[in-house]
Amino acid sequence: MRAGAAQTNITPLVGTSLAGYFHDRKMVDVRDELYSKAIVLDDGDTRAAIVICDIIAVPGDTVAQARALAASGCDIPAENILIAATHTHTAASPAGLLGTPRADEYMDALPAKIADSIVRATARLQPAKWGAALGHEQRLSFNRRFRMRDGSVQMNPGYDNTDAIEAVGPIDPDVPVLHVVNAETDASIALLANFALHYVGGAPGDIASADYFGMFAREAAKWLGGDPVVALANGFCGDINNVDVTRPPSRTGPWEHAEHVARLLAMNVLALVEQMDYSQDGKLRAARETLTIPLRPITDEMRAEARKTLGDRSPQHPADGYSREEVYARELLLLDEESDAVSTETQVIALDDVGLVAMPGEMFVQFGLDLAEGSPFSTLFKIELANDYIGYVPTPRAFEEGSYETWFARSSKLVPEAGEMLMDGARRLIAAL
Repeated sequence: MRAGAAQTNITPLVGTSLAGYFHDRKMVDVRDELYSKAIVLDDGDTRAAIVICDIIAVPGDTVAQARALAASGCDIPAENILIAATHTHTAASPAGLLGTPRADEYMDALPAKIADSIVRATARLQPAKWGAALGHEQRLSFNRRFRMRDGSVQMNPGYDNTDAIEAVGPIDPDVPVLHVVNAETDASIALLANFALHYVGGAPGDIASADYFGMFAREAAKWLGGDPVVALANGFCGDINNVDVTRPPSRTGPWEHAEHVARLLAMNVLALVEQMDYSQDGKLRAARETLTIPLRPITDEMRAEARKTLGDRSPQHPADGYSREEVYARELLLLDEESDAVSTETQVIALDDVGLVAMPGEMFVQFGLDLAEGSPFSTLFKIELANDYIGYVPTPRAFEEGSYETWFARSSKLVPEAGEMLMDGARRLIAAL
């Protein structure tokens, strides 16, 4: 086995629109740098790249361009390159969703930077040993969808809300870890971990940060020593966050709670690393499948209501300052200009009995639990927001319950069957490998 790793700075410039809110926020400063982090593995027959980017999402056209640029600089086929987003909400806006405009100049430059990290990681290939383990973390994640006293379901009902009866879904405590070291010196080359937690946040929204994903990486790298590339891929966390609604947070300083979460998760991961067994051998496999998934239909009544709400404003007009109703009316009319289906992909990369399943949307946590239940892998990475952005992928039950993740917009546009279609695709790939 050979392995190499590299990271390329993708921090936005001051003035860039940041994603994740219902209004435009122009970046004024940087708390910590953002990166495209690439880990390349080569077993002598197959070469694969795993790339984790500090951004809220990576659109499919960005992925396609980055793969093509990387292929021109190193011998890795497109189906063997996995490119995923962490989902930090203090990074550049990649798609112009809801009330935030797309950061055009930033996104135009991003594919080359992602490719740069892959090509440089390939140039650093060296004899390596690898180890993997599966841990669990119960303290840091919470299902954010609650059954309310009136029978409705609400996302984030607030602290100590007596009308919030119970969470309507589970969490996923799995923490898979892959660690790669130099075969002769045991110096750490790269570490990849995976945990289902939306993001943490906790600072002014106009300051760029990799959020707890970057904080985790710095904490783990400090303990590992040397100059390893440490990446935390997000799990299936469409309905998961870090908010314990039963008690207000005790850490309220800027980024204080995010640092706490990162530290606890890093301690968990590093305890796993200390117990790992390593091997110089391993068989790499990779495959991907393209799927066509329908969008939910738009009725004449929905279209007329949206046009009435927007009045004489074009849906192409920036939505900054719009009410929530106006934002969603604009989203519907923008969707009306799109095709009635999306073409997207699922992907699986495997190293012996370690599997990485990559999905293109914000997957609800139950899909990850279902995937693990029948998995042939002893260590399974469930990576969302990978290779494309298709919005939220709720369960059919969640569509019946309603609430934010199901509200019709470019951030939630697919039919209720989309999740199972993606899961079936992943299972076919796993079986074929």
